[in-house]
Amino acid sequence: MKRLAAAITSVFMILALSGAVYAAPYTWVDTIDWEPDQFIDWGGSFGYTHDLTNNTPVAFTPGEDLIFSYSLTVALYDDGGLFDLGEIAYIDQPGLLGGGVYNFAYENQDFGWSLMGLISLNTLGQLDVNVVSVFGDFYLDYSTLTACGDNATAPVPEPATLVLLGSGLLGLAGFRRKKS
Repeated sequence: MKRLAAAITSVFMILALSGAVYAAPYTWVDTIDWEPDQFIDWGGSFGYTHDLTNNTPVAFTPGEDLIFSYSLTVALYDDGGLFDLGEIAYIDQPGLLGGGVYNFAYENQDFGWSLMGLISLNTLGQLDVNVVSVFGDFYLDYSTLTACGDNATAPVPEPATLVLLGSGLLGLAGFRRKKS
């Protein structure tokens, strides 16, 4: 009787402790490519929003998923005007930090993250960006937002519970051998 109770208890514990964790590392990418490219004139600005909630194949779900970090890649290029003396553009993100001056010597440029941008992504799934012409005129080619975090919608088996399940099954097999 004791052995039967021990076996039933073992099976119950194995089934109760073998579950799934609902958080998997994931990277969401949102690219906006304007066709035709967006022209930004002297002293002008252009604002747009990256939205991760409508991504495919897996959309970001605010309140369930969690973003730890993100990076913003912006591609600007000179319009090649006759009276160009050079261009200076400022990329503005939410918050005090994270924006920066665009260097036209490179093809595209990465910008870091800001705390307010991270909060905006986690609460709304969106990041507002504003490109400001400080000096000169230029074209905005594309912008890519890459966010890394945990996707809570995809179940992933927890390795510790699988080890526990395997050891429990081995214990049951050993228990059965002793009996015979």
